[in-house]
Amino acid sequence: MSVLFLLPGLLSLYLVIRGKLETAFLSIYLPALLLLPDGYAIRLPHVPPISAAESALIPIGAVALYRLAVNGLPSLLDILMGLFIASMGASEAFNERVLNTGIQAVIVSFISIFLAYATGRMIIERGGLRVATVRRFVVLVLLLGPLGLYEWRFGQNLYGVVGQKVFQLTSVHADVQFRAGHGRMAVCFNDSELAGIVFGITAALNAWLFNLNKWHSAANLGKLLGWLEKYHIPGLLLLLYIFLTQARGPLLAMGVTYLILLIPRFKSRRAATVVVAILIALTAVAVIRFYSQYTNITVPGAPMSEQQGSAVYRRQMNELYQPVVNDGGLLGWGMLSHPIIPGMDSIDNEFLLVHIAYGSLGYILFLLLAAESFRRPLVRSWTMQAQEDQAFAITLLGAMAVFWISITTVYMGEQLPQIAFLLIGWGQSIIPESTVSIGAQEQDVHSRFSFRRVIG
Repeated sequence: MSVLFLLPGLLSLYLVIRGKLETAFLSIYLPALLLLPDGYAIRLPHVPPISAAESALIPIGAVALYRLAVNGLPSLLDILMGLFIASMGASEAFNERVLNTGIQAVIVSFISIFLAYATGRMIIERGGLRVATVRRFVVLVLLLGPLGLYEWRFGQNLYGVVGQKVFQLTSVHADVQFRAGHGRMAVCFNDSELAGIVFGITAALNAWLFNLNKWHSAANLGKLLGWLEKYHIPGLLLLLYIFLTQARGPLLAMGVTYLILLIPRFKSRRAATVVVAILIALTAVAVIRFYSQYTNITVPGAPMSEQQGSAVYRRQMNELYQPVVNDGGLLGWGMLSHPIIPGMDSIDNEFLLVHIAYGSLGYILFLLLAAESFRRPLVRSWTMQAQEDQAFAITLLGAMAVFWISITTVYMGEQLPQIAFLLIGWGQSIIPESTVSIGAQEQDVHSRFSFRRVIG
């Protein structure tokens, strides 16, 4: 039955060959990415498990990679991405106990990180798909609501139930985490923290659609979505979804993001950016102080709530893994071969995990990736002339804030690498809407193009 998970890949390949790259991206890849778990995967001989979304991404990513290669001089982030993947490969090759396992880990990372980045970098803006992509993203994520309410009420993940009973999978689970007497919404992301991050990213993207609708833009949101945006319904639903995950990291990140999303309301974007940056810095200082006091348990064995215990675990994790980080040196230990401190199997901080697995080199590159993913959209928000373009650059800045802040409290797993690096690549390629007619956003993406048009 798991052979069905190859179907998105086969459909995507067919559409790409027929010259319908935009259709493959909007109608095959995005639904597979946002509606199917990463654990819905097929394992073919001698290759790592390939999820439905990854199989759909490969043909699209191959075209994007070709375009990136012939695009001329690489950008700073293109170079950083290449170096990060190379450092990851070196860490796995030199440190994994089983070399084949390390090679497979690098292949999966190349697909889910680099191909997703190349797709965001070369396909969306240049294909005139900005509005279509944001709209499709928001609508698909909103469709997850009923499944999330079922989890919250009954404590069962229906994706896990189907995966285990129909497809005999062990990569998804039906049970969900409970907090405050209710199941935590995870839906197709298999983890409530990861689901909260995706909902936060989607809420940031939806803010741009709301602004387009408010400004009576020429962009076509559709009659129903336009009406819903008028009354803030998608934005309120996405905030409800984040609440149902009961994930504190994404909730905190959303506070920062909404400060960022206020920037387009000011006449002077640069002055507003400075004010928001100061407010975020002051908030960060206050949060760090509160976190330090909240997790400062002076009496061993003192009673704690589940939330406080989780916060204390993260503080101890960051402290106790420092010797492991130091011993890892330049290239680290590898993702699957690093030492595990007893009782701390779960490393709930992607920055710490990267430092452990890929060493100082991978960690520095990861930090530079984060910095550049903020810098480029910020600069574009200052230099673009059209209100819609400025607001979109700020929107991607907000989405980046959700992602990078949240992964200090959780690992980067499931579909999140694809979603995050798709947006990171997108943020590097923002072009004025006047360059690509808004009408092209909703043009006949089902029309036929030559294969040469797809590759070129």
